[in-house]
Amino acid sequence: MPRSSYYLLALLLSFIATFLWFSSSVKSSTKTPILTLAYGSCSCPPGSDQAKTDLTPSSPPIKPSSSLPTGITITSPSPIPPLHPSSDSTPEPPTSYYLPYTPTTQLSRHPFPSKLWQKAGPNGINEDRQKDIQSWLSQNPSLRHEIFTDGSAEQYVRDQFSKFPDIIDTYTDLQVPILKADFLRQLILYADGGVWSDLDVTCHIPISAWIPDAYKNATNLVVGLEFDGNQFASWTVMAKPRSSHIAAAIEYIMDALEDSAEQANTTISGLTMKTISDVVAVTGPQAMTRAILQSVSRELGERVEGGNVSGLHEPVLLRDVLVLPNAAFGAMQAGWPTDQGPYLVEHHYAGSWKNDHGGESGGDKDGSGDGSVEKDGGQEEEGGEGEGESESHGDSRVKSEIRER
Repeated sequence: MPRSSYYLLALLLSFIATFLWFSSSVKSSTKTPILTLAYGSCSCPPGSDQAKTDLTPSSPPIKPSSSLPTGITITSPSPIPPLHPSSDSTPEPPTSYYLPYTPTTQLSRHPFPSKLWQKAGPNGINEDRQKDIQSWLSQNPSLRHEIFTDGSAEQYVRDQFSKFPDIIDTYTDLQVPILKADFLRQLILYADGGVWSDLDVTCHIPISAWIPDAYKNATNLVVGLEFDGNQFASWTVMAKPRSSHIAAAIEYIMDALEDSAEQANTTISGLTMKTISDVVAVTGPQAMTRAILQSVSRELGERVEGGNVSGLHEPVLLRDVLVLPNAAFGAMQAGWPTDQGPYLVEHHYAGSWKNDHGGESGGDKDGSGDGSVEKDGGQEEEGGEGEGESESHGDSRVKSEIRER
């Protein structure tokens, strides 16, 4: 091969080597950009489920208007988001007020628990109250029934509200029986739902017939008007568990008790019938009424007050709260009206709390209560403090139980 050819070949090889070296140098000197992922971002393939979940910003909570327009709207618009919505995606319901609650639409899919809750004082249950109890079991053969004593009620609160020490402390600190009883009914209705009724109430109509067919799929709470026509009766209430309105009532009562203690320059444990401003307004029916109406107003977006439900002649549905006219729960006090629907229950106003002690003081029963409860089928079993648990065996459909300490 001629020498010139060698020169050309060497030049070509040198050119190729130089080109390869230059290309390699350029590639190695190029810096890879660093991607900084913000909190909540995801380095997932575009369009993946994880990417959609993590990259979607969460909406800030909507605060309800401080001033609501006057008037009343029976139809329910879209619910206002809860005050403190849950930040995670777990099934745990959002939080309203102090306690979590089940959203209205979700709660409406579930039936009312078929259970009656009552509370006996230290003097037990006398013959008249036994007859009242039997009326519930006769009208509702499949109704489960549980009666608390002082000791078992406290244990129930400790068990059901173990994650809410403020509730336990408030309940155990209360020394006035009627204050504890008022608070207890709200706690039971929130935790388990069903029907709360004072012992001095007779049931005239089966519970299954209380709600008109038109409202059955939309009702989560049933209340009736007292004799004055613009206040809900607290002697009988029916609720589904974890109602937002009962959660509101619990918070309202706790705040009212703290305010009463502050005004009296004492603690909650130091409250007495003489130092508390007004039992009805602090823990009783007036407190429950105000709390429920405030809760309904917030969810409807319109102010609903006592005047909006006074003088009813037929049931009215406010959001998911069914308000019954006077005849339903307060017929006797309202003069047995004939134009307000059927008489569902009758309150006898035994009024054991209307004294300086605020309830039964125990001790000598002097015939007012023998500690026994008449069970299904006419059976009698001991039911005073410390007598143990009893159940009805006369009819397997009925579960009537006294929960002891």
